[in-house]
Amino acid sequence: MLAKLFNRKQSVTDCKMSIVIQPMSVTVAITSPETCYVKQLPCPDQNYANTIANLAQEQEVVNASCYIVLAHGMYQIAQIDKPNVPENEYSKALGFSAKDFFTISAENQLLDYYQNVSNIPNNNKLNVVACDKAIISPILDVLQDIDVTLIGISIEDIVLTNFVTEEHANLIIFHNPGSQLLLAIVKNGQLCFSRHIHGYDNLHQLSEVDFESGILSNLGLEVQRSIDYAIGQLKLESVANIYVSVQNFDADSIVSSLQELFDINVSLLSPNKNEDFIRFPMNFAALQELDFQRASK
Repeated sequence: MLAKLFNRKQSVTDCKMSIVIQPMSVTVAITSPETCYVKQLPCPDQNYANTIANLAQEQEVVNASCYIVLAHGMYQIAQIDKPNVPENEYSKALGFSAKDFFTISAENQLLDYYQNVSNIPNNNKLNVVACDKAIISPILDVLQDIDVTLIGISIEDIVLTNFVTEEHANLIIFHNPGSQLLLAIVKNGQLCFSRHIHGYDNLHQLSEVDFESGILSNLGLEVQRSIDYAIGQLKLESVANIYVSVQNFDADSIVSSLQELFDINVSLLSPNKNEDFIRFPMNFAALQELDFQRASK
């Protein structure tokens, strides 16, 4: 899992909060034994901190534990060779070796890293993640002001591993409205591979007629390329299932159209049946990650 970008004193509380930040919106979920609240607000001015404060105050959040997920467009990833230093010095070394891979100014870079799971012996690659301190710092200040305990910050590529915990490898097709499509291969709850696909930002607006016209053929090719890469390059034995998590009223048609292209099972993925989370599955996955992080302490 991606290491936490910030560490704060943790407290045990029944009130939990997940925040998913997209370039043009913020989605906040708040759960407690008595209630479940999920709301998304547009954020065209990118004042994410103010939007989060308003949503938290609307629900009078007190002493909550919080997990933040950065969606596509809020972070950058570069794959580099491992620094030639002990692992406990990676973070410091990346500040020098990885800073030129990102468009964020060096003084504003917040860097962390993770390694994909594979069967490649002596894998020497790291995925380095960069986000903008100018965006993150005001959010942390707001959470501190309203007495919310930050458990961790991660990215959607990592957090969606909570969708599937099966021992064998599965491919997930995940889409947030307005964002690029995310393909990820997850094995035993760990990320093996992920990539974003251009051209499907409006997938949530397409209809059964669009799907029947063959608009998903290119997506099928991208899925097959990802499976071939996982088996050929990552040395995974096979991919058992293709799971689809999209916000589209004709999602069943997406599944049936893709199923025509593959011999392996294609099915809808519903991480939680609670109707509050059907439209916002990443918020639910973030709450699962929050529980996991607290339990591992």
